[in-house]
Amino acid sequence: MRILKKDLKNQNIVLRPETSTDLYILSNVINIGDRVIAKTSRRIRRSGSESRSGEESQRITMVIGVEVEDFAFQESISNRLRVKGKIFEGNEQYISIGTYHTLNLELSQAITIIKPNWTKYYLQLLEEAEEASKKPKICLIAVDKAEVCIGILDNFKLDIIMHEKSHISRKRSKEKIRTKQQQTFLDQITDLINRQVLPQTKNIIIGGPGFVKEELYSFLKDKPTFKDVNIVVAGSVSGGNRVGLSELLKMDIIDKIAKDFRFLEEGHLIDEFFKRMNQGSQDITYGLNEVEKLSTSGAIETLIILDTILRVKDSSIQVQQILKEIEKTRGKIVIISSQGENAKRMKTFGGVLALLRYPTSWET
Repeated sequence: MRILKKDLKNQNIVLRPETSTDLYILSNVINIGDRVIAKTSRRIRRSGSESRSGEESQRITMVIGVEVEDFAFQESISNRLRVKGKIFEGNEQYISIGTYHTLNLELSQAITIIKPNWTKYYLQLLEEAEEASKKPKICLIAVDKAEVCIGILDNFKLDIIMHEKSHISRKRSKEKIRTKQQQTFLDQITDLINRQVLPQTKNIIIGGPGFVKEELYSFLKDKPTFKDVNIVVAGSVSGGNRVGLSELLKMDIIDKIAKDFRFLEEGHLIDEFFKRMNQGSQDITYGLNEVEKLSTSGAIETLIILDTILRVKDSSIQVQQILKEIEKTRGKIVIISSQGENAKRMKTFGGVLALLRYPTSWET
């Protein structure tokens, strides 16, 4: 993320997203009611003698501003953040103020965001995103004889880029066939790392049951392209799947390498919530309505909330007010991606958890 201009007097910030994570962060910064200005293309229909048919349409590039009514982050499709709303600014030769338009916010594109109020939390989120571009990413690999799961960890989230079965025959198959299948499996992993991992990071951590992780390590280190790559074999995990990757994230070696990554901090905070809950502690609460009750009291030390909660139209005003009140009392706000393993643990509790400064309870 690059912050190009900050004019808080007029409540606007101009920035340029440079990675898919930056677009994800913007999806948490932009709210319904905000104004967004960006370059876009719009099909303009013209009529007159210039067209043989009497009518033609032409796609024209222009800068348009919309007042946000809906938005969606489409990482799995095309690393694109779609923002829809009524046009409040643009070339009136081609557009009508008050009509609807969807901005497709993409990488390396200058974007202006205008908020009624830039709270400390949103400013900090953008600043962290800008600083995060300087931190090295880490490739995590969980592998066993049956499958492999590979993810890229950055400051804010873990992206799963591969989860494949090995298709290696059982032990009773001929050794020659099994060896060839294993070679194909390792080649497949190596090819993906060369294409998608090495352009982003030279740090790789491998975990898995048995000796498979050591076999993959040796296979990679024998390749010329991995000569300058830092590959570490971690301890055992249960399997080469998402669960194994989650177990790898909890190992001490990850904390040592990425100790200041926000993503890891999020996991530790959720662990703390469940630890207190299992101990029967009264210094936690959960659910949007319960958190709202405590938001003005100063009791909330840390609010942990799923990003999807921020995007629900019916509760958007309520959520934004809660965030403002918690910020006033110097509480910490942490937004969790709905796509990760952390989110699964939170959904049972409505996607909203809170760690309190002191025990408290409310009459029902």
